[in-house]
Amino acid sequence: VGDRPADAADSAGTAPPAATAAPRAADPAVTPAPTEQPAAGPPVLLWDEAAGRTVEVPVRDFLVGAAACELPADWPDAAIQAQMVASHSYALYCRDQGGGEDGWLQVNSATGSGWTDTAALQARWGEDYSQNHARLAELADGVADALLLYDGRPAMACYHAVSSGHTEASQNVWTEALPYLQGVDSAWDRQSEEFEVTIEYTSTQLAEALRSLGVEAEGDPAAWVGDSRWDKAGYVRSITLCGQNLPGTVVRTALALRSACFAIAWRGGQFVITTRGYGHGVGLSQHGARAMAAGGASWREILEYYFPGCEVQVTG
Repeated sequence: VGDRPADAADSAGTAPPAATAAPRAADPAVTPAPTEQPAAGPPVLLWDEAAGRTVEVPVRDFLVGAAACELPADWPDAAIQAQMVASHSYALYCRDQGGGEDGWLQVNSATGSGWTDTAALQARWGEDYSQNHARLAELADGVADALLLYDGRPAMACYHAVSSGHTEASQNVWTEALPYLQGVDSAWDRQSEEFEVTIEYTSTQLAEALRSLGVEAEGDPAAWVGDSRWDKAGYVRSITLCGQNLPGTVVRTALALRSACFAIAWRGGQFVITTRGYGHGVGLSQHGARAMAAGGASWREILEYYFPGCEVQVTG
């Protein structure tokens, strides 16, 4: 949460992502050793694909590993702490939604999907490990006993890298309309270098992708792309391709697009696809959080902005 994010492997299906992913160049790692200053709260149970087993992670170590997967270690304090609280709250939300003894959510410590451990971070950061880890651990200690709640229970505090300029409503990506995930303005995202990206597909490549959806592309490629419908956040609700009306999230997955905010045009003998944003667009925008933090917002203010109706509770 998934994102990032950043949200590089988020899900556009009918359920929230198991975890937000970001690529990491590291070998499968081991369960981290206990920290010198254990954080508040019970440990987090994770199913680690890399280890092939359930790992029980102290809160402080979870916050450090989750934030390190999602954000650079030199981002503003408030942005990193907002991410930490979101990750922790999301893990507890998954626990409450049926996460069992095999793990509340699925992660991969080797690829940095959702959470990573000490060995992977040492390989990734090298000589900067001690400095980066010390900084994140100090930030984690400041929010280890904080959670984002809705109606007194952990919120589905999902996240992504960059929105379309307005975050998306949960029901447009998954199935449930959560009142605190109906989208907010996030104009800061338009300033991100990741905001707009254009790629090209040949007619053969697009035909193969459409075939995976059961759509046969025939005839003049210039006639394959029909009308699109966008929602209020700017994401494609549906698009007509080769005469068939398809959900934007489904097309995004089939074409491996960065976002469901996209436009497709036949130009110069190829399909030109422009996307805006990066990730599913629901919940916390990490770039927006960075901009808010740079402007002086606290981690509490960031979370309460992106999740309206939720409240932060500190138990310590």
